Amino acid sequence: MQQSRLDKFFTIKKSATSSKLVNNSNNNDDDDGSNDSTTSSQQTKKRLSTTEYENNKKLKRTKSDSQIINNEDSSQITENPETNFSLNQFYLDKFLSILSSLLKYYQHLFDENELILFDKFQTLSASSQIIFVRLLMRRCKWLRRSTINYEISNITNDKDSLTPLVDIGLLQDISLLDDLDAGLRLLTSDEMRDFSKRFHCQSKANKSKKTSIENLKNLTNQYKSMFGSTTATNRNHLLLKELKRILTNCYKISEDIRGLFFRMMLAYHPVALLAMDDLDQNAFTLLYKTFQIIRGDLRLPWNEDQISREHLPFKTPEQLKLYQQAIDLEAEYNQLEESKNTDELIKFYETYNKQWRATIDSSTENEQLPGYFRRLSPDYVRARILSYLTEVLQRARRYDESIELIQYLLNRATYNRHRRGKLWNRLALIQENYIKINGHQQCLNTIYEALQDPHVKLGDRLALCERARKLYSRPKSKGILQAEWITNEEENLMWTISMPKEVEVTGCLLANDARMGKVTYTIQDPNDGSIQFCTVEQLAINHYRTKEDYTYGIHSEGAVMRTLIGLLFLDLIYTLPTPDLLIDIFQTEPLDFHTDAFYKSRQNQIDERISQLNSEENIQEIAEKNWNMYNLTMSSVVNWELFPTKSTLLSALKCLTSEQIQSISTYTFVHNRAIWKGFPDLFVWNPIIKKCKFVEVKSHNDRLSYHQIVWLDTLVKFKIDCEVCKVSAIGSKKSLQRTPSTIELD
Repeated sequence: MQQSRLDKFFTIKKSATSSKLVNNSNNNDDDDGSNDSTTSSQQTKKRLSTTEYENNKKLKRTKSDSQIINNEDSSQITENPETNFSLNQFYLDKFLSILSSLLKYYQHLFDENELILFDKFQTLSASSQIIFVRLLMRRCKWLRRSTINYEISNITNDKDSLTPLVDIGLLQDISLLDDLDAGLRLLTSDEMRDFSKRFHCQSKANKSKKTSIENLKNLTNQYKSMFGSTTATNRNHLLLKELKRILTNCYKISEDIRGLFFRMMLAYHPVALLAMDDLDQNAFTLLYKTFQIIRGDLRLPWNEDQISREHLPFKTPEQLKLYQQAIDLEAEYNQLEESKNTDELIKFYETYNKQWRATIDSSTENEQLPGYFRRLSPDYVRARILSYLTEVLQRARRYDESIELIQYLLNRATYNRHRRGKLWNRLALIQENYIKINGHQQCLNTIYEALQDPHVKLGDRLALCERARKLYSRPKSKGILQAEWITNEEENLMWTISMPKEVEVTGCLLANDARMGKVTYTIQDPNDGSIQFCTVEQLAINHYRTKEDYTYGIHSEGAVMRTLIGLLFLDLIYTLPTPDLLIDIFQTEPLDFHTDAFYKSRQNQIDERISQLNSEENIQEIAEKNWNMYNLTMSSVVNWELFPTKSTLLSALKCLTSEQIQSISTYTFVHNRAIWKGFPDLFVWNPIIKKCKFVEVKSHNDRLSYHQIVWLDTLVKFKIDCEVCKVSAIGSKKSLQRTPSTIELD
């Protein structure tokens, strides 16, 4: 109901990139699209590679199915017993399949005791196995018995299912609970209130559970200061004893066991984990992806027999353990960074800095590896974390240490090649602004060296050029700073580009919550005059729809160009010149896709395809062929949800000339990873008159980033219409009453 009124303005397509599609045309694209969707669905079902179980067992879609990614509370969802049984049986069958494959191909990556534990797990009852698998999908913390509700049949005794897991060491029970804070967090609010009363620690005010926990912890600290640590320990023991009596029982997967099964998933899916945002999910989000594949929502681009078992990134158990430890430390860093706790981040840096440098300096084997295999080494992860810590040191005003660390990383070209531009820019910034003695000259010298680095590209290169130009042109710099190369055309180091075209758009600002980053504008429905609410991007799309006759509009930044161009080359992207480029069935592209080696190894085929894109007919034919062949295939290039139908996508391609598509295709593959920053926000088009435009939306005071400037300049050179749309507010109408209609961004 909330969406019905807004459909006159926006057709919002739910997708992973939160893209927004506006359709104001009266053509028959939707009718054609429904047929496309049906056909694609039928073709998908025919082409899905499935196991015998997947062919014969029908899985029902359940409420918990849509919430697998959020595993924290998934066990507490009330489900139909029959449906829950099917879902649990799926998880168990897939997990056992992974374990079987692991013992067949990757047994050498685990020691004898770990293999014995795997064997013990296989001998457990199905009920014990499924409980353990589902607990692995949750965060590694203590859980009360009442929250573990994974039944595999109606007659299963869950207590009997948990006991064998404790006996073989896969689970810890309440006897090993020694963390008072973790135990207190398991209490309900009522239990916490009664517990506090028993120890005379209840506040007169109705405090929160968090406050009660802090009061109880402070109680032990008071005893420690008054009577010494022994008394405090006894008091702590008394609290834990009473706490365990209330809890009755609770369970936890230990860090060692979690690490073991995480390594299992790392060995089986080494590449898929690189794209995961939350490593604390222990890699079992991949089970959900498998479920989507079986259900027909996704397809795999590869077959099992294409996987190269001979080119594994890990050769020994020690290598796998070191990589897992590095991944865990990166997750720890990310948690500290999210909390913005600079002091703890500095402690993290001081703990690992020297140790990591020593291992990086002593390692020589990574230098012989191809670039796409290096990222699966622990030293690559360590170097990546060190590059993050350069900013932490800058925030802590430890500028000399930050400079030294940046220079250390820049001198090791084996790692962080795609981050070198950012490192050079940070070094120049610190030298210019925070080094008092000769800092400006150091900055110019750094920029001169950086501009000769072949790994400094596009936006990073432009940022360095602009910094050098501004610094050298200051009146105070004349006759003092030495940087003749800035004005020397023979050096050919400086890069100058023109600023893009700008248009002004005004809108009525309803609300502006700067802390949340949300801005709400109002627009008027041309049909009934009612007031609707929208984001700044939707306001801009409405402007192009009503003022410039564009019938479609999408807000998805670079996903549009990746999808349009990527679809034309998808069959080539999935080719494997060498077998070592595929080591994981869940890869969405070959290992070398984001490296310069990708274009070099396929240059003849890519250049030939670009030459074939010389007419609208050829472009439409190739795009349609690849859509029919690969629709719904897992891909980091093509977003199948971006355009609702095949005909909508093909109509968008018609708005670009063959010369424009050829130019942008060449640019895409030559620069590869460096280009996917700063693409314009909006893509608007009209398939009837075959015109389109890319638009970067900015508020009146916002500035373009250097990556955005480079992209806009590139589009202008390719004669592709683009501009900057600056939106400014004309006021707020507080008297307007918000209707039930609100724009929901899925």
